[in-house]
Amino acid sequence: MSSKFPRNTVGLSVALFLLFAAVLACSRGSNKCTATLTYQGKTYTGIGKKDEAVSFACNKYCIADDSEYDAMYRIWLDSPEGRAKGSPPKEKAIYESKRLLDFVTITCANRCVGWTQSGRAQAETKCD
Repeated sequence: MSSKFPRNTVGLSVALFLLFAAVLACSRGSNKCTATLTYQGKTYTGIGKKDEAVSFACNKYCIADDSEYDAMYRIWLDSPEGRAKGSPPKEKAIYESKRLLDFVTITCANRCVGWTQSGRAQAETKCD
């Protein structure tokens, strides 16, 4: 029984494919980064791609400690929409209100990222 390809060529092809797959898997893993944001003595952590990790850490700051988000959230809770949604906690309210979500992920997070660029807040990002 003969074949077009010698056995060692098939083995080499399989080995090269596995090597390529391993390199590809490792390079994708490097996209996972952890950003640590320190602002006003508190620390917030975000995990994501390198260009997103600081924004995700800022999202956590916005939800936990931003006074403007807190005021918006409290007003929303007292609104018919907030009561109809069952008065969820701050962390879950952004999934119930586009206005709250946009404030956290666009307005507040961009302001926070600006603080890291100006030095008002400190951010450190480490990638795998």
